[in-house]
Amino acid sequence: MKTLKLHNLVNAARQDTAPAVDVADAVLTQLARGRRSRAAATDRFLVWASMASTAVAAGIVLAALWVWQHNADSVNELINMVAWAAQ
Repeated sequence: MKTLKLHNLVNAARQDTAPAVDVADAVLTQLARGRRSRAAATDRFLVWASMASTAVAAGIVLAALWVWQHNADSVNELINMVAWAAQ
């Protein structure tokens, strides 16, 4: 049943003709002008904004790890003192 439907679709696709659309000239003209579309300019801005926010986030993570490491030493010392006194 499915192979019959697929066979019918394949035959219909082979008989169908492609639409006559030629956009190559318009695309080449646009490229020759060197103009960027609004979407491309917006995308470029968003890429730079995301790179900047990623750099800031990485700095915050590094600062948080540094603070955590320095504070963890103090906490470990307190835990060791309390554990010694509890024995």
